[in-house]
Amino acid sequence: MKTLAEFNTFVDQQLDAQLQQLEQQRKAGQAWVRRMRVLGIVPVIIFFIFLMWVVIPRQESSGTNSLSAFLVLGAGVILTLGLSFAFRRYMAKQKGMQEMVDYKQDFKNKVIQPIVRFMDPAFTYQPLNHASYEEFIESGLFARKEYNITGNDQVFGKTGDLNFQWCDLKVTHMPVVTLRGLGPDVVFEGTYFVAQFPRYFNTPVYIVPRVTMMENLTSAGQTDTDYIETWNLGKKVTTADAAFNKVFMAYAKDADEAQQLLTLPLLEKIARLQERSQAPLFISFYNNRIYIGISHGEDYFEAGLQDSLTDRRTLTNFYMDFTGLLEILDDLRQNGSIWTSVAFSRS
Repeated sequence: MKTLAEFNTFVDQQLDAQLQQLEQQRKAGQAWVRRMRVLGIVPVIIFFIFLMWVVIPRQESSGTNSLSAFLVLGAGVILTLGLSFAFRRYMAKQKGMQEMVDYKQDFKNKVIQPIVRFMDPAFTYQPLNHASYEEFIESGLFARKEYNITGNDQVFGKTGDLNFQWCDLKVTHMPVVTLRGLGPDVVFEGTYFVAQFPRYFNTPVYIVPRVTMMENLTSAGQTDTDYIETWNLGKKVTTADAAFNKVFMAYAKDADEAQQLLTLPLLEKIARLQERSQAPLFISFYNNRIYIGISHGEDYFEAGLQDSLTDRRTLTNFYMDFTGLLEILDDLRQNGSIWTSVAFSRS
């Protein structure tokens, strides 16, 4: 895997011109949106003035003749709608609209695809696809419910004898009973990573964030861990890393086998990934797959009009997360004691 320094050099040398062009495109689109918002208010102001200075005085002067006032009010509504339509047609022809429409797709074509090729030309980037419901549930971490799953920017790849996929994923669930005005619970939102090994783990092991009582009390809605049925994950496992135990909780059916998997180097890599991302981290080692969810609430591959491309932190964060995930895979691959040739079932 190429280093962060090599990645930064690639961005500076190969993508700088594209990023500068996209930054100008972003500014043009942003300016167009501002003008559109201002012009969108103009018909409303005109209608308000018409109402206050024409309709109401006319109603007061005509006494009970409400039909006349109603006709005038109707004419005002038609005039307002006509102005709104005219402004929209005018703005549709102005510089900036096409830049706004094309910006997100251009960012993916000119920046994201070259970055994926830089990581490995054999990687496959599918901007519209994401992990399925089954691939989310198969981790065994989250309770089986009717989730709504959306996402995009799926990357398929291979490192050594391991196949993996990576995507942006958002998982929501609408409770049966909810407070008025509240939308669905966000179960997971962030990076979802699945890797498949040629062999099987000896025992399923699960790692979830440690949520304090205060965090539960101050949460506005359901937290990610509210959808994790820890009683189904096995016994609680205390690892050899005290710092790790303060941040995470580990569960496994077989605690001794879990200890062989959760080596100090692996725990350090997991803790480093969490510390860098500053987001809840969910990990499942099940059969011949590892599932890793980084619930940072961001979509690394989406470029918003409010986000300047002169700030490269989003690209750096993406690359650092990706290299951190591959480091975890390498550590597992080298630990021969955790593998078996036999699969197991959840029953």
